[in-house]
Amino acid sequence: MPAGGFWGPFVSAGPFALGIILILFVLSVVSWAIFFRKLRQYRQATVQTRGFLNVFGYRRGLKDYQELTKMFPASPLAALLNAAVKEWQVLKEQFGAGVGADVLGQLVPNISEAMERAGSKETDRLESSLSFLAITTMVAPFLGLLGTVQGVLRTFLSLRGAQMPTLQLIAPGISDALVTTVMGLLVAIPAALFYNYFVGRVRALQSEMERFVSEMTGVFRREVIAAQLNNRQEDK
Repeated sequence: MPAGGFWGPFVSAGPFALGIILILFVLSVVSWAIFFRKLRQYRQATVQTRGFLNVFGYRRGLKDYQELTKMFPASPLAALLNAAVKEWQVLKEQFGAGVGADVLGQLVPNISEAMERAGSKETDRLESSLSFLAITTMVAPFLGLLGTVQGVLRTFLSLRGAQMPTLQLIAPGISDALVTTVMGLLVAIPAALFYNYFVGRVRALQSEMERFVSEMTGVFRREVIAAQLNNRQEDK
């Protein structure tokens, strides 16, 4: 491969600069792999969450809710709904089918807490691998700077004892200094864009989960009140 052109400085880099370039290359490959994987994950989660919310309003019973979670498995709201239904069933089994509506009313916060725990797990799942992008954003420029400093130092060392500095003595060090800086920025800038874009997508899904927890808490409170009214009518 010719030493000139865009790839020339990369090919002719010294051992130290070449090591930094290889590390940055690995960081870049992993960052792009995370980008495509998370882009697909967030796209599925967003699309299925919209479908979930469109269908959710037409569902009324626990069986309908369980079917809904199977229809949209990639939506984080499905995990919250599944946790709420399971907690509701556990409470009814634990305290007996004939438990009073007043008792169930006091246990509604348990259902909200179950959904919050499920929401926390979903948030962890959505944010997985984002820390790597954040680390790459911070580390890549410093690695490039390290190569720059080493290249400048190499240049000055090559001039030691030279009575007449020549371009052949200066060029290798300067080339290493610049190429690592360029490589560091080429890795850090996309990683920063990916990280901030994905954080925004996670925040949007978190807002949907918070609104859904509030809505489901209201649904179970209405269920308890309806049970209380039925009990009073039966007593009469």
